[in-house]
Amino acid sequence: MSAAETLLVPELTHALETMSADRQVEAARRIAELFLAGASQFNDEHVDLFDRTLAPLIEGLPTAALASLTQRLAPLRNAPRDVMRRLAGDPAIAVAGPVLTRCGLLDEADLVAIARASSQAHLFAISGRPGLAPAVTDVLVDCGDRDVVRNLAMNGGAELSRSGLAMLLARAVSDGVLAEKLARRADVPPQGLCSLARAASEAVRERLLAAAPDALRVELAAIEAAPDAAEAAAQVEAWRAARALRWAGKLDEAQVLTFAHRGRSKETIAALALICDLSIDVVQRLANDDQPDALLVLCQAAGFSPLAARCIVVAANRWRAAPSTDATLAQFDGLSSATAQGMVQFWREYQRAA
Repeated sequence: MSAAETLLVPELTHALETMSADRQVEAARRIAELFLAGASQFNDEHVDLFDRTLAPLIEGLPTAALASLTQRLAPLRNAPRDVMRRLAGDPAIAVAGPVLTRCGLLDEADLVAIARASSQAHLFAISGRPGLAPAVTDVLVDCGDRDVVRNLAMNGGAELSRSGLAMLLARAVSDGVLAEKLARRADVPPQGLCSLARAASEAVRERLLAAAPDALRVELAAIEAAPDAAEAAAQVEAWRAARALRWAGKLDEAQVLTFAHRGRSKETIAALALICDLSIDVVQRLANDDQPDALLVLCQAAGFSPLAARCIVVAANRWRAAPSTDATLAQFDGLSSATAQGMVQFWREYQRAA
C-alpha cells in the first residue's frame, strides 16, 4: 500500500463510520476536504473511490454547501467525474455555473443533455466554454435566448454546423448586436453576410456594415433590403421555437394542435415541417394551397389522430380565409398512412432536387 493510500483509507473509513442522516453535510464536507487536500497526489483509483463515496452524499446538501464545493472542485483536472456531472446539472446556477464554465471533465453528451433541459443561465455558462462542438452549439442556437446566442457568436472556439450558422444568421435579422458579432467571425462566409444584409432591418444593416470586413462592405451596401424585415424575423422566431421544443422532446401532436387553436400559423407550419422532415418553405406552400388535402397528408404522415388533423385543417382554413368542407375533411378517413408517407417522401425528394 502506498503512502497516499495509507493516509486515505483510514480517513475515508472513519468518515463513513461516523456518518448519520443529520450529519450528512459534515460527512460530505470532510470527504471533500480530504480530497482537496491531496488531489495532486491521487491516482485514478483514488479519484474513483472519492467519486463513489461523495456522489451519494451531495444529494442532500443545501445549495450554499454545494456552491462552495463546486467553486473548489471545478478548476481541478482530476475532480470526481460523476460528482461534477451531478453539480453541472444542478438547477441552481450558483452550483452549476462554475462547472459549466470551467470544468474540463464534461463531455459533449453531458453538455447537450444539460443544454436541452436547463435554464438560460445554464446555457449562457455553456456558451462561453472553449472548444464547443457543433452538437452542443446547435442546441444553444435553437434553445438559447438573445444573450446566449450573442455570447456564443463571440466565442471563437465554438464550432458551428451549417444549420447552426444559418439559424444564427437568421436570428440576426432583428438583432444588430448579433449581426456585428457574426460579421467578425472568421467562419461566416461572405454569402451568409450578404443574405443577412438582404433580409435585415435598416438598423441591423447599418450595424452589419460597420462591422463587416472592408473588402465586403461595398458589396453589402449595394444589396437591396427586403421589404418586410419584421415578417422575416417573426418567421425565424417561429422556426426557432419549434426547434427548441423538439430539443426538449415536446414537439408532438398536442403541441401542434395548441399552435393551431391559438392561430399561431407560423409555429404550426414550422412544427409540421420539423415533424415531417420537410423544409419550412415546402410546407408553407402546401399549407397556402386552396385545398387542405396537403395538410391532411402531413398530419397522417406524422401519425396524428383524425380529430387532431381535422382541428388543424379547420384552424388553417381560418387563417387562410378558405372554406372548410366536410367532404374534404372526410378524405382523411380514406388516406392510409403508407400513402401519406409515400407522398411526403416524394415532397422530400422534390425538396432535395430543388
